[in-house]
Amino acid sequence: ETTMTTSGGGDTKSAAPIEFEPPLACIRRILKHALPSSTNVGKDASAAFARACGIFVIYITACANDFAHENRRQTITANDVLAALKELDFDEFTPQLKTFLENYRAAEKSKREAKAASKAAAAKTESSNAAAASSTPDALEKEMPEPKRRKVEDKDPLPSPQADETKHDDAEVDAVVAEEDAVEEVVAEETAEG
Repeated sequence: ETTMTTSGGGDTKSAAPIEFEPPLACIRRILKHALPSSTNVGKDASAAFARACGIFVIYITACANDFAHENRRQTITANDVLAALKELDFDEFTPQLKTFLENYRAAEKSKREAKAASKAAAAKTESSNAAAASSTPDALEKEMPEPKRRKVEDKDPLPSPQADETKHDDAEVDAVVAEEDAVEEVVAEETAEG
């Protein structure tokens, strides 16, 4: 009985042999890059290459799976594939595959490091934005307890229209000054950190 995990994630069990063929577009792309540009490949030849590729993949997979089971693992690793190639007398592919694996692992490592660096930079930016936001006039006004605001408003119960305009102007000036102070604090913190 053979088992093959499909790309959908489910296991397919059957007594019949497993059939696998890579997409013809992929096969044509491989052939295009491997052969001289003057070479033409017919449809039947492309289909034959696809079938041969599928058989080769299943053959290597079955052997690599045996190595994984010998080591009491259910996951096939790159080392299992390398061992399968050696076992099946395809040693000439081993150096190219090892080079590919080294490059692949280096690329994955750099992706992880770049992701971690961008995550750290985002966290730093977010914390500095939060610090700047907490010192803005709106945030300070929200932090002020309600009773204090009522007392300030209750001191002048019937303000004249001129007095109301003056309060608006003073409030706008205070807001601008507070915003400038907040910006200066952020710049000073970034200069100290840098």
